[in-house]
Amino acid sequence: MYEYEGLQDVIFIALYCVAAFTALLACVYLLCRRGNAFMQEKGPESVKTIETPNGPLRLGSGVRSSLRLRRWTAALMAAIVGSHVWWYALGQIWLTDDRLVRNIIAIALDHVTLVPLTMAVLLAMLQDRHRPLWPWLVAEVSAVVVTAVMGIAGRDEFWGYDVLGYCQLALIAGFIIYYALALRHYGRWLRDNYANLEHKEVWQSLTFAVGLFVVYEVYTSNGGELLREYLSQIVTLVIIAFLLWRVETLQELKDEA
Repeated sequence: MYEYEGLQDVIFIALYCVAAFTALLACVYLLCRRGNAFMQEKGPESVKTIETPNGPLRLGSGVRSSLRLRRWTAALMAAIVGSHVWWYALGQIWLTDDRLVRNIIAIALDHVTLVPLTMAVLLAMLQDRHRPLWPWLVAEVSAVVVTAVMGIAGRDEFWGYDVLGYCQLALIAGFIIYYALALRHYGRWLRDNYANLEHKEVWQSLTFAVGLFVVYEVYTSNGGELLREYLSQIVTLVIIAFLLWRVETLQELKDEA
């Protein structure tokens, strides 16, 4: 909401609230439920046996998702809700007369929350080994803090918008290259260790990451056009739906609890 044109559009406000509320529901669902609510796994691996006074009892169970992935995805959903709150609050309650500082702060908050958490979710989908998030987090926070402070202190749009945007593009592009290589290694690991790859492959995650990169460029290159603001909310709903589907259909390969 760079120019806050959507605040005068009732339909946009409704869509904005729907996107935030959907993310909130997704966050609560992911935190409160470990099993899969939508799909039942078929096969002997989904059957648990418990001992009772009358003998062993076999119970069916749903697909078990990675607890680590569910928590990171829930955190991302919470950040999406937070993003909707601070963009609205900064435009309506605080810094209402200072467009430059308001936008730099809101953009910086988005970058230090949404970007690292998206990276964390994508990395959590790869279950062959633990891949640290901290190098990407340090690079992200460092770039955002330096450029945001320079932009606000000097009241300079070049630092606050352009340099920050260039740093983000470089960082995201670097992560996509790293993730593509990691995904290739993960695919080999899956084929070497599992005969049945159903509910285990995550190649869709790379498509998702590239798609986000394109959407980021389209959204940040606009000057607050209302049509693109609509698009950002629609894309938010698509992201929520994709991540819920991915979490629910990706089988846990080892006990990470």
